[in-house]
Amino acid sequence: MLSDVMGALIGLVTVSGLLLLVLIVVIMDNRTRRMRVKLLHEERMVALEKGLPVPMDYQDGMSRKRRPYVRGLVFLGIGVAMLLWSGWASDDADLAGMGMVPTMIGIALIIGDKLNERKDNAKSPTARDDYATEPVKYP
Repeated sequence: MLSDVMGALIGLVTVSGLLLLVLIVVIMDNRTRRMRVKLLHEERMVALEKGLPVPMDYQDGMSRKRRPYVRGLVFLGIGVAMLLWSGWASDDADLAGMGMVPTMIGIALIIGDKLNERKDNAKSPTARDDYATEPVKYP
């Protein structure tokens, strides 16, 4: 009786802890982005007040995704490893079924990265000359 309660309590604490960890990471990432936008806005306002050229955003012209295919390959590797383990080491059909989930996620991520790469290559290069090169003087 006590071991059943302890097992359920351990599972509950583990799942709750993981969800809390994910929530903290999302909140911190959101806070960092908001602070960055606020600081960039303040920098641009100071530049406008002094009549200096408006600085570009640090991310302008830079791809956010520096290493495409990596997440897809990681998921694919985990799924294939689970499938191989279920085939060689044990005859567990449940493990093979669970191995199909990360395998399919990895394949979907790789296909998505490939489609995004094609879409980005098809776009015409945009000019980044829409920022003032000289201080703006108002009459």
